Amino acid sequence: PFTWWIGRSNERHPYWGGSPPGVQQCECGLDESCLDIQHFCNCDADKDEWTNDTGFLSFKDHLPVTQIVITDTDRSNSEAAWRIGPLRCYGDRRFWNAVSFYTEASYLHFPTFHAEFSADISFFFKTTALSGVFLENLGIKDFIRLEISSPSEITFAIDVGNGPVELVVQSPSLLNDNQWHYVRAERNLKETSLQVDNLPRSTRETSEEGHFRLQLNSQLFVGGTSSRQKGFLGCIRSLHLNGQKLDLEERAKVTSGVRPGCPGHC
Repeated sequence: PFTWWIGRSNERHPYWGGSPPGVQQCECGLDESCLDIQHFCNCDADKDEWTNDTGFLSFKDHLPVTQIVITDTDRSNSEAAWRIGPLRCYGDRRFWNAVSFYTEASYLHFPTFHAEFSADISFFFKTTALSGVFLENLGIKDFIRLEISSPSEITFAIDVGNGPVELVVQSPSLLNDNQWHYVRAERNLKETSLQVDNLPRSTRETSEEGHFRLQLNSQLFVGGTSSRQKGFLGCIRSLHLNGQKLDLEERAKVTSGVRPGCPGHC
């Protein structure tokens, strides 16, 4: 092709708006509406009048457009003009409700997590830190805590008064690779479980004897802890507790050491 554009990884992309990656065509080539059926873009038709190829570039892994190269314009009466619109980000705000923690002493606090009989916690994180506490809520004796305890381990610790129970999921690859990872921790009257990405789930049956109510009374700490020094460094998004969204971004706007959003993403 005589035309291509350069994307995020400094690679050439010979497709244009309206066409998927890997197909060297424009939109008219896909719906077979090009002016010259021998070509897959209107601008390749070499007509005497101006023609155009328009469409959206939406394959996120290639964006943004950093350069456009148009050749074969040194012939007489051969001209090219191009216009690239702004990069627009959109999506589910509930899903992209993200914050970044940039000091180990910073945290967000929320009202007490009421999870006497069942707790369901899910979120995404990305970090380069070796360890850090995602969230913690304490009671007089009871507590619940989720943390990245080493670069390849996530730990879910809970105590309902019978002594602490710890579930650990160990990943064969590093979890502090600055990529998004998914965590889901659950506890009910039958079992306690921890899921990380698509790795095998760690589970433990709930004891039928002793205490079973999780009684918490402190504030819920997110991205930090009241019982230790080391908080979380990195990004957390889409945090849900028992199906309810915590508005991380709003709280981050009035909290030092925490910023709404996550660098490099919408």
